[in-house]
Amino acid sequence: MEGARLLVVDDEQDLVQLVRANLERAGYRVRTAADGVEALDRLSEERPDLLLLDVMMPNLDGWGVLAHLDANGHADLPVIMLTALSDEQDVIRAHLSGAVHYVVKPFDLESLLRGIRDALQPRSDEQVLDRRRRLRGFVQRLAELDAGREAAGPRVSLSRLEAPPRPQSQDRGQALVAGLTPRQRQIAQLLGAGVQARTIAEQLGTSRSNVYAARKRIAIHLGVDPDEVATTVRTYGLHP
Repeated sequence: MEGARLLVVDDEQDLVQLVRANLERAGYRVRTAADGVEALDRLSEERPDLLLLDVMMPNLDGWGVLAHLDANGHADLPVIMLTALSDEQDVIRAHLSGAVHYVVKPFDLESLLRGIRDALQPRSDEQVLDRRRRLRGFVQRLAELDAGREAAGPRVSLSRLEAPPRPQSQDRGQALVAGLTPRQRQIAQLLGAGVQARTIAEQLGTSRSNVYAARKRIAIHLGVDPDEVATTVRTYGLHP
């Protein structure tokens, strides 16, 4: 739908400007917001036709924005998640929270544009029924994971997301830390020292999304939640 109003919400300004330039070239009208709080301000000023939403942001994250939409009369607003989070439980959580598409960074621009065009189209009765079937499938998948029917990956609860089990001993934890790649060790050391992801990205000449993606891989290797990587590496003796 040419001329549709899009709101892009992400705190990575280089990415925002890249996305904005390409969307405007495709004929869309684009506004931007640097975090969830600013996004809600934009929504109160003018309702967009579609929301492109990151998850990991300061002040109010993408999950908080989705909860606000559901609670404040915007549940029908099409939302495409555009995030570095790629775990199955994050994808499921987004769809059950109202997102219509889920795009993982780094992404293909043409695929994103196709997703936007699709999300802006009116839904036929058959498409509505298909989405309901998909949502029932997501709920079933959560139930399977919660029942522990698959050994790989974190468990997912219908009530909350649960972290995978922690290493069972100090020696085991130290061995896991020693098994990180040099790049992972470097990022883990900086996280353990309390350095923020944005600063790490600047120091290493990469994007914040890549830092978060590396943190997730480190977390999977260590058997902890991503938010616990910094504490875990300090516990097992990985210091700058």
